[in-house]
Amino acid sequence: MYKILSYLLICVGLFILFFALHGMYKVFVDGGAVMTLVNFTDFTVQTQFGPMQLPMQQISIIANLALFSLFMIFLVAVGGKIAQIGCQLLKNERIYDALLQLKPEALSADKLKHL
Repeated sequence: MYKILSYLLICVGLFILFFALHGMYKVFVDGGAVMTLVNFTDFTVQTQFGPMQLPMQQISIIANLALFSLFMIFLVAVGGKIAQIGCQLLKNERIYDALLQLKPEALSADKLKHL
């Protein structure tokens, strides 16, 4: 039963990892669009030489890319942790199977303490 669950967790974790990496590749290498989460508007600053307009469009793009990167890094961490949990379950299941295959007379109290 745990084998099915562990393999399922490994597959889900790897799927999340590849989804995040593919999304980052599409945005940063292929130049794909990023969903707009932050949109700064241009504003005017009053200086001693008169009003000066500050364009904020580039800062909006950088902020959206940074938020996208943080989200994808979070997804990579989550996918890695899910796959790690699946690997640990599979390892524990294999240890339990190996212990069950041992002969009962071969197990002594000293050997069990050692394990």
